[in-house]
Amino acid sequence: MPATIRPALKSLRSLPTLYQISECWGKLELKLETTDTRYWVTTEGVPQKTNGAPINYVVDYVTVEKLTDEGHWDLKAVYSPDAWRLSQGFDYCQVLQQELMALRDQLDVHFSWETLRKVEEVERELQMTNIALADLSAKVKSRNLA
Repeated sequence: MPATIRPALKSLRSLPTLYQISECWGKLELKLETTDTRYWVTTEGVPQKTNGAPINYVVDYVTVEKLTDEGHWDLKAVYSPDAWRLSQGFDYCQVLQQELMALRDQLDVHFSWETLRKVEEVERELQMTNIALADLSAKVKSRNLA
């Protein structure tokens, strides 16, 4: 199955609201539904994590639900904006890794300097992405500890 990159938070926010849930804590808006995943964005709620409010009621947090084998929607994760960007970065690494594997397979079948150049290019991109993800990961971790 080809790797895909989850939508950007800004893109999700700009989508029309398919459904909304309003409670005393705030409001979650369903922005995107695929065959197996729902993406909710908190548009009203608390401005930052607090001890009293549910985590999915922090403004700009993304709540992800997955469809179970039984046909029910199940809460899978709640992401802060930085954690969401980090997850997008991991998605991008998977896309690059798949591209790298395909290029190496091409090299195994038929060597070409052009394919080798592409392999080196993707390897550099993957290395730079991993460095950026390490920095963002440290940022997310430090915020979670605060």
